[in-house]
Amino acid sequence: MRYLLVDRIDEPRPGAPMTGWKNVAMSEDYLEWHFPEQPIVPGVLVLEALVQLAGWHEAAVSGFTRWFLVDTVRSARYYGFAVPGDRLELTLEPVEASAPDRRAWRGESQVGGERRATVEFEGPVVALESLESRAQVERTYGVLLGKVLYKGDAPASRRGRA
Repeated sequence: MRYLLVDRIDEPRPGAPMTGWKNVAMSEDYLEWHFPEQPIVPGVLVLEALVQLAGWHEAAVSGFTRWFLVDTVRSARYYGFAVPGDRLELTLEPVEASAPDRRAWRGESQVGGERRATVEFEGPVVALESLESRAQVERTYGVLLGKVLYKGDAPASRRGRA
């Protein structure tokens, strides 16, 4: 099972901040036991959402030839929780990496304008095809931008009609 922890992204530009968001739903399986009577998004999954956003940035700006992988978390600070019903807003900005074949990012998550986490991480850039099919990544990217529908969805022109 693939955990896609980003629901939507804004079109990335090289060297510019990237934004996206995650709508937290009670139906997500990791919330069932974290915690049963007061579910919260685990902090490590907030970090993972930001890492995934960095991956999408690298894929898009490289013409879907590269992907970002994290191997170093420089810092992670948490200031509050994200719970079902929240929209977790994600922002990334590039920072200086330790080598040319690596990327480094500073990220922040917010709910309703209130900071929930700040992180800084770094990692290598790898060939996308070594991880996943380029065609599948491009299709998922289109869905994240809101330009392509998932299989089985009604065409945009038919949604909302009786």
